Amino acid sequence: MLQCKIQHANFTCRPKSNNYSKEMKRMLPALSIPLAMLFLASPCAQAGTLTIACEDNLPPFSSEAAGQPHGIVVDIVQLLIRQLGLNETVHLYPWNRVLSMGLNQPNTLVCAMARTPERENRFQWVGEIIHSPPVLLMLADNGGHIPHNGKLTDYQNYAIGVLHGSYQEKYLQEHGFTHLEAFSSYREGYEMLRARRIRLWAANQLTAYSTVQQMHEQPGQVLQTAFVFKQLPQGMSMAFSQGTAPATVEAFRQALEGIKHDGRYQQILKQNSE
Repeated sequence: MLQCKIQHANFTCRPKSNNYSKEMKRMLPALSIPLAMLFLASPCAQAGTLTIACEDNLPPFSSEAAGQPHGIVVDIVQLLIRQLGLNETVHLYPWNRVLSMGLNQPNTLVCAMARTPERENRFQWVGEIIHSPPVLLMLADNGGHIPHNGKLTDYQNYAIGVLHGSYQEKYLQEHGFTHLEAFSSYREGYEMLRARRIRLWAANQLTAYSTVQQMHEQPGQVLQTAFVFKQLPQGMSMAFSQGTAPATVEAFRQALEGIKHDGRYQQILKQNSE
């Protein structure tokens, strides 16, 4: 038989007898369960060791409703937590704090962020959690003065509102854009556009649409897409901080793939779109 133990987050098994090859062949089917799952099932993984950090102002993905975390990404993360038998709680924080925690605090899960080249090696990636392209939006009644589906350089002379500290802001700055107006929330960004303080709104498409709906307007009637940032990530991904056990990352990766495969992921998307 096998003698198994968990020591310093490492799961190991050794045969009690010397007939190692025969015993391993006999036990191989039982060991086909991922070791990551076995680690997460251990008492040390149940003690609230993970910090689950979601952005607090990113509708319809993560925001607060009636004092509780709410949104598509929150629902997906909570499902993964239940799937893995964990007791962790989703916490909402401002984006800059979420990013700082992910960069500096081990055992932190960042629920959703763009997988940009500069972030690639600074996190351990679980997988894409939502698909929603970054875009430049304009008011539908702009009079036809702003190019539609043009080149990026076509928009350099327009005032563009962009979320402070976002990857869209950095991308535009790197490409020589100087007429940028920073906002701290998507609601503020839309208010700036509606007041014509800016001509274009750099935004995640679904978040922008959700923000407009929350303000009791119809995005299809008031907004028009001027440009899609095709060179940027077309969605947001879930990632763990460096210093998190690889077994934990792999367990979440397999769980996310599992709910996409069995349809529960799609059900959450459907429920939140109704």
